[in-house]
Amino acid sequence: MEKKRPSEFGFSPSADAAVNVAALQRALDGGGRVIIDVPGVYDLNATIMLDSDTQLLCAPGVVFRKVASYCNVLINRGALTKQYNRNITIDGLEISVNNFEAFPTLVYGLRAQLGFFYVKNLTLRNFTCLDGKENQYLIYIVTWSNLRIENVKLAGDKDGIKLNNGHNALIENLDLTTYDDGTSLCGTDYASTLLEAGDVYNVTYRNVIDRQYKNIFGRTCLIYTGSWADYADGNEYGAGDFCLHRGRLYQSTNEANFVALATRPPVHESGIVTGEDKIAWRFVQLCDFYQTNVYNITFENCTFEKSGNIIASFIVPAWYYKNICGIHRNFYPGTEPNSTSWNISINNCRLAGVNPQVLVNLMGNMRDVSINGCAITNPRSTLINIDHDSANRELIASIHNCAFPAGGVAPLPEDELPNHEKCPILRQDIDDTGKLIVVRNDSRVICSASGNSTRPEPVEVFLSEGSKLQSATCDLMFKS
Repeated sequence: MEKKRPSEFGFSPSADAAVNVAALQRALDGGGRVIIDVPGVYDLNATIMLDSDTQLLCAPGVVFRKVASYCNVLINRGALTKQYNRNITIDGLEISVNNFEAFPTLVYGLRAQLGFFYVKNLTLRNFTCLDGKENQYLIYIVTWSNLRIENVKLAGDKDGIKLNNGHNALIENLDLTTYDDGTSLCGTDYASTLLEAGDVYNVTYRNVIDRQYKNIFGRTCLIYTGSWADYADGNEYGAGDFCLHRGRLYQSTNEANFVALATRPPVHESGIVTGEDKIAWRFVQLCDFYQTNVYNITFENCTFEKSGNIIASFIVPAWYYKNICGIHRNFYPGTEPNSTSWNISINNCRLAGVNPQVLVNLMGNMRDVSINGCAITNPRSTLINIDHDSANRELIASIHNCAFPAGGVAPLPEDELPNHEKCPILRQDIDDTGKLIVVRNDSRVICSASGNSTRPEPVEVFLSEGSKLQSATCDLMFKS
């Protein structure tokens, strides 16, 4: 592999940002082993493109600092044309956002400091970004396979790592202090940020610590699936809704709270077209499926300190969409049971927050979850919570070799609640914490439990009327 040094092209901590962009781009063009061995802060004012077979290797102390309002610091070149780039490694880089953000102009929806779309065999190692702002994700990767992220430290006012439509990832030694979603696994997404839809599977998180961010009630890992139906005249479509028509997937990009009856099917093959019915359909991709799923996800040796729904299968309920949010509902009405997640494993992890935490929260659908060898040190926590609006009808849960704290902690006073942005769904989750299992949607949890250790106090569960907790083998004594 050809070795290059951007300094030989004029890349320097003392150079103007435009000079640095041009010099670094020349060094990276065509791939190769590109080595930045002079520590320092390098100013940049535009996006740098990465080709296949590229290794960008940075010495300790190398910082790329944004000095202008643009979106992606680095992006793979194939993202612009939906052509795969392969074998890209970024090692040792630090990015300083420096208060400069912008929405994407190169690739629709790819609103991240590091953005990758259509990529295979990507490695991000020893990467740091600690000053993220509220509009851009720090890392966003869509339509990918064979991903390795290791020794990464992220902090800021938006999501950390966002993965959509891909498979086979190992993410380890991750240090997160971010607003809301430290990481997310999304089969579908909001219209402003969706690139393509598809399953996410075979992902392992290892040695991850998610720290408390300010006083937010957030999420460590968002699981977001979705489903849709064929287009039909007379259907009611709102902002963010999907439809499938003649092998093409479309999503409405209308403003929040828009709703209209469809009279003209979308037929275009690119871009956004608004029909006579005022629905602005964006062509997403060629498509022969009706739902996305997230499965084979493993968490190992993780420490969860953030208050919130730690592993959250999330939806936007119909009432919330209609009365409060109006931006996106990931299940088109009538398709709610179709999309799901399964084979979710949580091994040797620690629930160590101070304020309310829910280890596994179900608003969407989940078939099964396994919780093994975990230390639950936060008495204001719940292991499994199935929300009222979940379409889930049955969850198979196994809880083995876990240690539980003493109960009896009083609820937090109103003025000490974590910031949940006055969302009634999250407020209910907060009020329910301190229990082993909460079921509010009249479904069934089939639970096995063995080898667990707990203090003499029995554990508390809550079941709404019509809900069932079924347990053939259980070594936990229930309070109710």
